[in-house]
Amino acid sequence: MKTTAIFFMIATFSLGFFVIPAIAADDQYIEKPNYWSSNKADAILFDLVLLRPVGLASLGVGFAATIAGLPFSIIGNNTREVGEALIGETGKFTFVRPLGEITPPQDYLKY
Repeated sequence: MKTTAIFFMIATFSLGFFVIPAIAADDQYIEKPNYWSSNKADAILFDLVLLRPVGLASLGVGFAATIAGLPFSIIGNNTREVGEALIGETGKFTFVRPLGEITPPQDYLKY
């Protein structure tokens, strides 16, 4: 009897650790911080120095992966989809996107 009472007390207190933070975390009153700089020069410099070289390197990795997966994509008859996914999307993100537009690449893949 005593062990079951202790078990239920421990279980009740343990559940409180999960329920109270869930109730307290109301996003309505929390101001979300903006991590993106509003300065356009910062965005252009970040894009030019970091994102474009990384995009170019990932384009090379995507090309190598396309060549390595070519036998399998020929068997699966989806070489166009593989090339578009590994080379086309990265190329569009690296070369089509305007300089300084730092948004997720999905916005530029519709061209």
